[in-house]
Amino acid sequence: MAEQPSISVPGSSDPGAGAPLMGFWGSSRISARTALVAAAAAACLIFTLGSGQFGLPTLPGFDGSILAQPSSIVALLCIAVMLAVSALVGTIIARNIHFDAGLFAASFGLIVISLHCGTIQSVLFETDGSQLTYVRLIFELLIFAAFFAGIWLILCRMEGKPPLGPPDVKMLGNLTALLSQAVATGVVLMILCQSEAKNQCLASVGIASLIGTLLAYKYSPAEPSIWFWMGPLLTGVIGYALAAMGQVSNLNIGLPTGTVAALARPLPLDYASVGIAGAILGYWMSTANPAAE
Repeated sequence: MAEQPSISVPGSSDPGAGAPLMGFWGSSRISARTALVAAAAAACLIFTLGSGQFGLPTLPGFDGSILAQPSSIVALLCIAVMLAVSALVGTIIARNIHFDAGLFAASFGLIVISLHCGTIQSVLFETDGSQLTYVRLIFELLIFAAFFAGIWLILCRMEGKPPLGPPDVKMLGNLTALLSQAVATGVVLMILCQSEAKNQCLASVGIASLIGTLLAYKYSPAEPSIWFWMGPLLTGVIGYALAAMGQVSNLNIGLPTGTVAALARPLPLDYASVGIAGAILGYWMSTANPAAE
């Protein structure tokens, strides 16, 4: 019996993609949705087992900042290892669907630790509502950005891809896509994130990042996905910086209020988990749409 030919993805830059996300096209072996769900589930299992083994967080439901852990360096190293393993497993499972499936799986798995942690309120309580708390959160978010950037470089090296896209593409267009994504994510987040509650922060960041990428790609298409999944991290850094400069009030009671408070409510774990995952998902949806070209 002849093997069914693979179906390419319109607009996709992944040479090995056999089918786009959401099952719009079929696949000769395994559906895209099944492979991606399996990769994300495997990552969640890795983080569930790893966080339990390493005791992350130390005080479940209260510790929200990794740098506030008793042994922050050890905690960060443990997270880096779990991210790397999750990315490897996700790549093995779903590489034929999307080149950056491993990165998506790793970011999705990080949600497990975020759910075990507290909210920004517990973080602010630990520091008596100091504005300098947000300086530490900026540093923590940059560390997560470095972790994911390292995974991205390894994936690109394995596939022989330029990390920042084709060399003949003007960098201005890529930077425009990045800034557009960050701004769009921030605007949607300011509408959705009206509470420091964990579930609302996670849902708000995930939805805002997905919508942010869809909007940014529509008006500033770019490749590869790094120009979009770095957007939520940039949004978080901007929000924390504004909070550190006094643009957010009521920090002493752990309930940030003000015009840009919504950007200061999610934790670095939130931006680095559902933020990156939502942005990558939005990129896949954009590049799988023939009308996007």
